[in-house]
Amino acid sequence: MYKIINDYQIRKDNSFIPRDPSNSDYQQFLQDVKDQGIGIVEGPDVTTESYAQLRSKEYPSLEDQLDKIYHSTLTAWKADIKAVKDKYPKTITGGSTVGDVPAWVQTEVDKLNS
Repeated sequence: MYKIINDYQIRKDNSFIPRDPSNSDYQQFLQDVKDQGIGIVEGPDVTTESYAQLRSKEYPSLEDQLDKIYHSTLTAWKADIKAVKDKYPKTITGGSTVGDVPAWVQTEVDKLNS
């Protein structure tokens, strides 16, 4: 079983194979896919961020928040914070899934037949 790490690297067991046509392990990868099918390849991991990670990127700095409270009102600050909380509800849990096998894998295998 092969695992696509990114557009430049493939993993088999504990070894990493560069996506390099001059690399013999890469050529073996392509031949294995040709012989055994695309089912022996797992797509890359796709991670999504949780609501907490997404919120933290959009919240103003603590200094800016305090400045907002001082120059505007606590109500104005609460409205700004609520907008971010509403945009990223707690139902966004984040996590990791396996993505699709990139199209380049089949394209490269098809070149072997040419």
